[in-house]
Order: sequence, then structure tokens, then C-alpha cells
Amino acid sequence: MFDATGLMGLLLMIVGVLLLAVALPLIGSFLLDGLIHIVRGQGLKVFGLAAVLSLATALLGVALLVGARQVTDDMVSLGMLENGLSGLLSVLVPAMVVLAAIQFVRRQVRARRQRSA
Repeated sequence: MFDATGLMGLLLMIVGVLLLAVALPLIGSFLLDGLIHIVRGQGLKVFGLAAVLSLATALLGVALLVGARQVTDDMVSLGMLENGLSGLLSVLVPAMVVLAAIQFVRRQVRARRQRSA
């Protein structure tokens, strides 16, 4: 099935997919916080930090996926893994986007309560 390089490719691909499917939507929700800060005139700090983190996460995830293809020579197993991960992504990405939206709303409600108190 997998030799040492194939296992390394498998791990790189799984970490890359998790970065793109889980971490990126959660970090991306802070972009919305940054836009709210800009609209309220509180500066670009949150937006800039979220933009940099989103870009770095996306680039790292893509680099890991490309690295996984470069490391392994067993394209049949890699193809089967990609098919399996695409099924996981079809469930994971929408769930994480909804969770990121819920986190954004929660942060906004908490900030509104702190301002009013």
C-alpha cells in the first residue's frame, strides 16, 4: 500500500486538506470582523492580521498538497486517497463555513454587550 514516502505524502495531504477545510474558514471569519472594525472606524489592524493569516494558511495548505504529490510515486494510492478526501471535504467544508459564521455572530454579540455595559 504505502511505503515511507507514500506515508509522508499521505500525511502531507491530510494536513493540507485540514488546513484548507478547517482552519481557513475559521481564520477567514476574522476577515468579517476586520471589515466591521473598518466600518466602525477602528482601524485596519484586525483586517490586516486576518488577511495575512488567511493568505498564509491557504498558501501553506496548497504547498502541502503539492508537496504530497511530489513526495509519493504511487499515483494509484494517491488517487484513491484524493477520492476519499473529496468525499470528506463535501461534508467538512460546509460545516466549517457554518461554524465560522456562528463564531463571527457570537463575537459580534459579545462585543456589542461589552460596549453597552
